[in-house]
Amino acid sequence: MTQNTVIVVGGPAGTGKTTIAELLSAQFACPFIEGDSLHPPENIEKMSKGIPLTDEDRWGWLRQLSEEASEKAISPENKSKICIVSCSMLKRVYRSYIKKSSSEKFPHNELKFRFLFLHTTFEDLMKRVSGRKGHYMKSDMVKSQYDIMEIPNGDELVANGGECLAVDTTNKTPEEILRDIINQIN
Repeated sequence: MTQNTVIVVGGPAGTGKTTIAELLSAQFACPFIEGDSLHPPENIEKMSKGIPLTDEDRWGWLRQLSEEASEKAISPENKSKICIVSCSMLKRVYRSYIKKSSSEKFPHNELKFRFLFLHTTFEDLMKRVSGRKGHYMKSDMVKSQYDIMEIPNGDELVANGGECLAVDTTNKTPEEILRDIINQIN
């Protein structure tokens, strides 16, 4: 990629966002931002108590995530010109807001965005999340994310001129998912 690019790896809890984002970061030798680490304490407290986030809870987090990832992508020290960030980005409006926040903060930089939306069955998500240790996102939160998720389709998809790839992670290893993504990105 020759243009400064932010690759957002998203989907509901349990789809492998962090794992895939870390693999992509290694593949492209670029910075990676774990989006969950940018949540304000109020959001983490809500999620820890099993209370789903509202759109209002997410706007500030999405703005910070977008601005930090954009800044890393355009940094002269970043020879790859890429930054990978993980973020649930469950709705189309969130994906649009991420791009809008970047262009507002950096109006004179041509940044390209790619949204990799990972998804699988509800049962698979529940199985994956219930096996986690030490993460504030518990299995009782998966249903709320699953219910509001909008898998990219139509004009959002790269195949139709958009910026999104919808990646089904069902019964695939992280290496298989990475291979599918790399093939689609290239």
